[in-house]
Amino acid sequence: MSHTLSVADYRTLLHDALSAALAADTPSLCAPMMYTPNTHRAALYADSTVVRGSTGQGKTFWARALTDPQLRAVAAREYRMPRLERTEPVTGFSAHPDTFQPSAGELHALTGLGVQPTALWSAVALTAFGVPDLAALTTWTERVDWLVRNPGAVERSLTELEAAARTADTVRLVLFDALDQLHPDRAQAEHLASGMLNLSLTLSRRTTRLRTKIFIRPDMLDGALTGVPRAERAFLTARAADLSWGRTDYLGRTSRTALYGLFFHLLGNHDSTEAAAFRAAWPTWVPSGDGRFLAPTELGCDPKTQEDVFSTLVGRFMGDNARKGYTYTYLSCHLQDAQGTVTPRPFLTALATALKSTGRDHPEHDRPLHYDDLRRGVCTGARADELHQALPWVRLALEPLAGQQLPIWEEEVVGLWENAELADRIQELSTRVTSDVGRVRTGPSHPTSYPLLLEELIEAGVLDRRTNGQLDMPGVYRIAYGLGRLGGVRRAAPAA
Repeated sequence: MSHTLSVADYRTLLHDALSAALAADTPSLCAPMMYTPNTHRAALYADSTVVRGSTGQGKTFWARALTDPQLRAVAAREYRMPRLERTEPVTGFSAHPDTFQPSAGELHALTGLGVQPTALWSAVALTAFGVPDLAALTTWTERVDWLVRNPGAVERSLTELEAAARTADTVRLVLFDALDQLHPDRAQAEHLASGMLNLSLTLSRRTTRLRTKIFIRPDMLDGALTGVPRAERAFLTARAADLSWGRTDYLGRTSRTALYGLFFHLLGNHDSTEAAAFRAAWPTWVPSGDGRFLAPTELGCDPKTQEDVFSTLVGRFMGDNARKGYTYTYLSCHLQDAQGTVTPRPFLTALATALKSTGRDHPEHDRPLHYDDLRRGVCTGARADELHQALPWVRLALEPLAGQQLPIWEEEVVGLWENAELADRIQELSTRVTSDVGRVRTGPSHPTSYPLLLEELIEAGVLDRRTNGQLDMPGVYRIAYGLGRLGGVRRAAPAA
């Protein structure tokens, strides 16, 4: 590969491309930024009615991409799934409700009235599909009541919708996203989610052209499945797809090529002369016809090639030689949670922070990034912030542990929580968000049982249990909360 960019040019490209990516939220994402990792392809299959993904792995992105004709066309071409272009999506629930979906406040009221979730989401789906009798009604209470009183009309509506979809050679798809905003009470949220699963079963069993796609965290799926007939649970989980930014081989090693593929994609698709020069170093970048450029296969999938390119930006080692580690694996190693999960935003934030630190502390360095500044990059707390947006109660659970040394015994954690009256604070949080329907977030399953709360934090990848029973915490959270651990990554000193 010939290098035509100077260090200053690379720093300009890194700054502009990373800033644009981190400033873009899902609703405003433009086509050139869209990246399609191979690990996400199965999530777009029509029969993948359940899509599992932890916080930050792309559930909301794909829910939005499917409803956007331009982004859906991009996915159809790059994943070679022409059926996507013959898909007509409607939204059943999301973080931004429209007239065809109930708000979080309306859901709270409906569950209080004892409305069954399967009936509720069936009414939502049929209304979104345009069934006239339902569309003419003005409240969700009236629509659910109509559905319960007219089971024969429901069957006729499904038959008519199926026939129309066959004639048009389309698939009608109902999308459900942002399930952490269904209800502040975890049991109620999972009860509502079980209705979505039962609806998906009904459509899968009775039709071939009407489907749902439910984007859900794995822990919520486990709870929601209890509201599904036992004989049907295997049918749903067998067809479930998982969103992941890592691929594990037969030896248990996890490759992070998708994250670096995203990074290089953003560099090559920025609208600048520096991006054009970056692409020119690889003549096999291909214009896709929609303003996007597709990276060479080896740049997106081959770890050896990716490491070579990344080494031109920061060097190969985290010091003078290999004894202190390799730069290519450093970020993913130190940004992963206890489940081994790394998500894109903390990864890109770490690179942006490292770039800023290099410009301040190592401006004369002969590469765009200094390896020491990667260490500062992993200390940003971006993954903690990402998690707290979906699970605010996690912040309350971890704050009392600040200043402790890891590993720590479970009894010590419980003692700290008891002193902080954590159960009462979680209850106060649930009460507060209930009164503000725009900020509803689902709480933990067992807010008053500290041993079970610990298990939820372990399942979320926040804590890890060692073989001797002690609890540990990955650096991506430990540093954010000021906990110490012998041999761990030191917390970066604040910038002057």
